[in-house]
Amino acid sequence: MAGAMLDVTIDASVVGRELELLAERLGSLRTPLNDIAEYLHMSVDARARRQVAPDGSPWAPLSPRTLARKKGNKTLRESGALLDTLRHQVSNDELQFGTDRPYGALHQFGGKVDHAARSQQVYFKEKGGVVGNRFVKKRQSNFSQWVTHGARSVEMPARPYLGLSSEDETEILEIVAAYLKG
Repeated sequence: MAGAMLDVTIDASVVGRELELLAERLGSLRTPLNDIAEYLHMSVDARARRQVAPDGSPWAPLSPRTLARKKGNKTLRESGALLDTLRHQVSNDELQFGTDRPYGALHQFGGKVDHAARSQQVYFKEKGGVVGNRFVKKRQSNFSQWVTHGARSVEMPARPYLGLSSEDETEILEIVAAYLKG
């Protein structure tokens, strides 16, 4: 996946040691890792609803310009398209969780967004010699003009949604412990 990823692998942490014990017992971690992946889907969705990073810090607020064009004031929740692309891949001893959307990495890590200069024709409805201030579809218009927007750059702040919180680590340990108990 090329977007933003979270790898859960066997490492030296408490979770890693428990997973290592479980791998020795089961021979494959595929089933417990699938359970962990399902938990991560719910956890990331819950954090996105609260608009907080895995460490509990609130996301940067939306800019006034973004708020003016959005239907609501929720970050990553207007259409839910990014969160709907969260997927996981499980092998015998590894879980990859994330999105393949390039803008997923931009949300996770922040960065610069470059908008190229562009021109386009916009359409309005004229009534009684007065041009309205709302855009209309071409077939409904009786007045049009060309508009040019210059190139610009926007710095988007990081709004981390992937990662393990301390609650996530506790829950993963509980999932692993349930498998260790049999």
